Amino acid sequence: MQQRAVETRGRILEAAVREFSDKGFHGARVDVIATAAGVNKQRIYAYFANKETLFSEVIRHIFTLIGDEEALFLDLGDDDAPHMSEILLRHYMFFHARVPEFWRLLAWENLESGRHAHVLKDVRETAFAHLRRIYHAGQRTGIFHERVSFATYLFVLSAIAFFYYANQRTLSQTLNRDLADPAVREQVIRECLSLLATHDHLASTEAMHQGVSR
Repeated sequence: MQQRAVETRGRILEAAVREFSDKGFHGARVDVIATAAGVNKQRIYAYFANKETLFSEVIRHIFTLIGDEEALFLDLGDDDAPHMSEILLRHYMFFHARVPEFWRLLAWENLESGRHAHVLKDVRETAFAHLRRIYHAGQRTGIFHERVSFATYLFVLSAIAFFYYANQRTLSQTLNRDLADPAVREQVIRECLSLLATHDHLASTEAMHQGVSR
């Protein structure tokens, strides 16, 4: 694909991400996407056969963004296991803060019964496989719960970050806490990490901090 075509396709995807994340599949309009991208509708259909295909590509594109960042996890080793929960939770919390379209598109796709989700198969598996190995090593040394699978562990970390941003406005009212406040977010992160820690690892971590404070 020629550079000009690559740039045009990129503009279409960026405009489509904004439109679909705001309005979902059924509410989004291809003519609005075309105007925002500076192309005509025919150009969009030349790259993407129809609205359905365009939405699938948007889902794949937004997951590619988080997948590209997760490649940084490949630098982690067994020595990072004691800090891996914090590394991952902070990563996902700040990713949602930077790319709010991600959680919005996730919500819309699940409301659509996940009919486009097949395009995501194995998109993140390289990073997950590496993290899974570190997690299993951490289980053997008592850092992670022996009876909690890596899939559930990752699910919980992802769920915390997603729920925090997807429900930020309503939870700020019902909990009487401003979840948009960075200080509140930091408190939530620290307290969630305490909940996730095994009893033995938490005790040893607290003992270490007490020793440092003395």
